[in-house]
Amino acid sequence: MPEKMCACGKPLHYTSELTQHLVETMIADLGDCVKITVMELGRAFMVPRHFIALHTITGRDLPKLAEQYGFKEIKP
Repeated sequence: MPEKMCACGKPLHYTSELTQHLVETMIADLGDCVKITVMELGRAFMVPRHFIALHTITGRDLPKLAEQYGFKEIKP
């Protein structure tokens, strides 16, 4: 089985097996990505749940992160 990767390009890099298990359970139930709307910008993006769990993100940084990592922009 191929190693699971984070959107940042690294293999999943959780420091806690419990956290990884909880996120993977959420993904199984709800899907790989979640819609994040940045109200101040009137923009929304589909962001991988693993990326959210593994990295600190803020709304103002999301457009740059979306461009860098290829997160899909969708209607807010």
